[in-house]
This record gives sequence, structure tokens and C-alpha cells, in this order.
Amino acid sequence: MKSDPDFIVVGAGSAGCLLANRLTAEFGASVTLVEPASQQAPQIDRERPARWLHLLGSADDWNHATNPSEGLAGRALRWPRGRGIGGSSRINAMIWFPPTPEDLVNLDKATGGTWSSDRLRSAMSSIETILKPQDPRWLSESSTAFLKSARKFADGKPIAYKRLQNLGRRRSLADLIQATEHSSIELVRATANRILWNGETAHGVELKTESETVTRIARKGVILAAGSIATPGILIRSGFGLNEDLKTLGIDTRFESTDIGKHLQDHLIMPVIFRLRNGVDIFSTRSDPRSLAKWQHLGTGPLASNLAEVGGLFLNNTIQLHVTPTHYLSFPKEDPSAWLSIGISLTQPQSRGELKLTSRCPDSQPEITTGYLHDPKDLQEMIGGVQFIRDLANDANLQSIIDLEVLPGKRRESESAVSKSIQRYAQTLYHPVGTCRAGEDKNSVVDANFSVRGANRLWIADGSILPQISVGNPNATIMSLAWIAAETIAGAVESSS
Repeated sequence: MKSDPDFIVVGAGSAGCLLANRLTAEFGASVTLVEPASQQAPQIDRERPARWLHLLGSADDWNHATNPSEGLAGRALRWPRGRGIGGSSRINAMIWFPPTPEDLVNLDKATGGTWSSDRLRSAMSSIETILKPQDPRWLSESSTAFLKSARKFADGKPIAYKRLQNLGRRRSLADLIQATEHSSIELVRATANRILWNGETAHGVELKTESETVTRIARKGVILAAGSIATPGILIRSGFGLNEDLKTLGIDTRFESTDIGKHLQDHLIMPVIFRLRNGVDIFSTRSDPRSLAKWQHLGTGPLASNLAEVGGLFLNNTIQLHVTPTHYLSFPKEDPSAWLSIGISLTQPQSRGELKLTSRCPDSQPEITTGYLHDPKDLQEMIGGVQFIRDLANDANLQSIIDLEVLPGKRRESESAVSKSIQRYAQTLYHPVGTCRAGEDKNSVVDANFSVRGANRLWIADGSILPQISVGNPNATIMSLAWIAAETIAGAVESSS
């Protein structure tokens, strides 16, 4: 075993990998990076972008489940979360969506200017220099038709999404760890149970493996980067939360905190699905030798598609569209027909959920209450979004390829009928954030310097600290915060030593 590191980083997702890399490469720190043991999905699914949906429910997925949601007609949803080095970047659609001007304003305001727009833009620029997100190397005919139609709408910004790919192959943030030659990063495969203390100062973590419980000590502090589901759980098992909740779990209260696990936010997506004219399932070509040759030798062709190829922000940035040349609810099942799905997602939903522990065991599943569509405004805006997609689909470019709207379907025209369809078919977009929100107020879980209130040398830098869900896909925004956190934490430790 190596000597005690400067920092223990718990969680090797996008934020944790970036933190460990920057702390060692730029600030000369030694880091122990903790991630639970895991197996791997088949290589074919991990490499080919067009197969990313096969990763959901695989060995690379924690495959959480929500409580039944009243706003979704009593349905419970599977909540994919990446398992293994790279976290959710192992299983996502690889979309690269930098923080918008609205995101920058929200983060600046929430932290009293500490997370300033200039600072966040600088962080984003540095990250893009390292990760080099790429333009798509192939677009389907239906995605091209969407872009032509959507460009005619004044209130919209249609784009082909950049992706974290390398010549048509998947990339994850694991590259920052696996490709590094920094001997100062130690990778430990274990589950973090709770924080260890020296008075009010975090100085280590209790870890559990399949066979034993071990402790690891950090000379300078502990950083939680385990994500919006695991991070609040570690805090609660460490004695942070409401007295009554902790008592129920048999945990002594170290610091009473009202907001841990609260303010859970996610992007919900409702697909409007069209059957196309005179076509066949475009991804029936996935076993075609010519498609395979294109992908293997050139990194292009259908196998290089991330499925969620194009989209953008519309209606004054209140909705985001995701366009895929598939039947959103049945793919990757083989299908003789050709499909186009245009999914609508509210960029700033008002509904909030909550996460609770049902056991003090770190391997137990938390109870996830999503609160989807609890705020009536969210449902009303989703209904308006469906109508917007229908209007867009009437443009000549899309009409030239569309045969029939099958969901919600033309017989569901009234607001009531569309509402029922949304409640029955809307899905998660896999963007849970907010369960350890940052802010200046006393109830926020962390302050603008990423410090956990009620503790010394304990920080959080992951999606759980977002006070407001990002307008678009949150991965790039979360990495921007992790980049800033590395310099903030390194600077704080240096100034106090």
C-alpha cells in the first residue's frame, strides 16, 4: 500500500477523473481515487457509438429505479448511472453541450460571483483543449431533414451535437486516468461508506470491499465526487442530515442539515415519434459488412452515430430537442420500418424530488422520489412543446420523409389527450442533479468554495452541487465546476498550511 495521499477523491466519474488528473498534473498533489469494483459491458458496446443503448442495464450501469411517480401515471422509471471508471460518461450518448449564458448567470448568482462567468468560460476552454470534442462523422437522412426544417424557425438554435468521440469511437473520462503516467494517482476499487474524522476535520474514508472493511487516510482532505445519488448517501451515513431521519437509520448526528437529498432535479423527455416513408430500419445496417468496414477503417458511417445526433434549444431556450433516427421507445429492437423521434425536454423544470436512504448499508439502493410534473407549469410547457414539434414536422423537408405520427398520434390532438400521453410515455434523460446544492444561504449543503457546511477539509465537486439544473446536457457544466474545484481546493490547502 502506498503512503497516505494528499487527497482522497471518492467517485471516478467525469468530475472525479478530472479532479484527480488536475490535482496531480497541475498542483503536484497525490490522490487516491476511489470507485466501487465493477465488471465491463461487452467491448462491442463500449466502442461503437451506435450501440450505447445496449450499455443501459449492462454491467456498466448501476441501474437505479425510482419510486412510482404520480405525475407519470404511477410509473416507476429505471435511472441509468454509469458504473466503473469514467462514471456515466461510460454509458451516455456522449453529447457535448457547454454551459449556456443562462447557466453562467445562474451559477454566478447562486455563489455571489465566486463561480463567475469568466471563470467558468475559462474552465470550459481548458477542458475542451484536453478532451477535444468532435463534430459528428455521420448524420442520418432524417437528422439532416430536421436541421433544414428547424433552421426556418426564428426562435431556435438547431445544431448537430458535438460528441466525446475519437475518430468515431466512444470516449469516456476514464481516458484521463488510464492514459495518465502520474504515479501520484492510486486507484482503489471499493465502496465508500462514511467519512472519518479528526475532530471537525475530515481526514479519511471508511471503505468496504467484498471481503473487508478498510480505512484510508488523507493528509489534506476528502473530496466527494460520487454523483447526485451516491454523494448524499455518503454524507448521510457520515452523520449529516435531519436528526429524525438519522435516528431512524441508527446514525448519530454530526451536523444537522436540512437540504441533503432534497432539490433533486432531472430533465424529462417526451418523444414525438414518426414512421417514415418507404424506408427500412436505418440501423439494420449495423451488421452490414460495408458499414462495419467504414467504421473500422474511417470512423464513419451509421455505426459512428450516437443516435441522439442533432437537436438544439428552442422557444427562448425553454425547451431542448433531441432527434434520433429510431423509434425512441423500442430501439434497439429490430424493426422493418424506418423511424424518426423528436424528443422534447424542458430545460428548466420547476418540479423537485428527493432522495432518501432506507438503510445505513452502503450497498443498499436509495429511495428516489422524482417529483416529475408535480409543478403544473412543467406539464403545460411539455404540452406546448409537443405542439411545437408538430408544427415543425409540417415543414416540407420533414414532410417529404414522414409518413405518420404514431406518438402521441393524430387522434390525440386535445391538450387533455396529449397530457395523458406525456404522463404515460415520458422518460428520464438521465440528468439527476441538485441533491447537495451549493449556495450562499445557510441551508445550502456546500458553499461557493465547495466546502461542506459543518466540516473542515471536506469538499463536494459533482452534479449534486448544481443549485439549478443546467439548461442543456449537464456533463460539461459539471466538469467545469470540477476544474474550478481543483484549483480552489489546492489553493485553500496551500494557504492554510
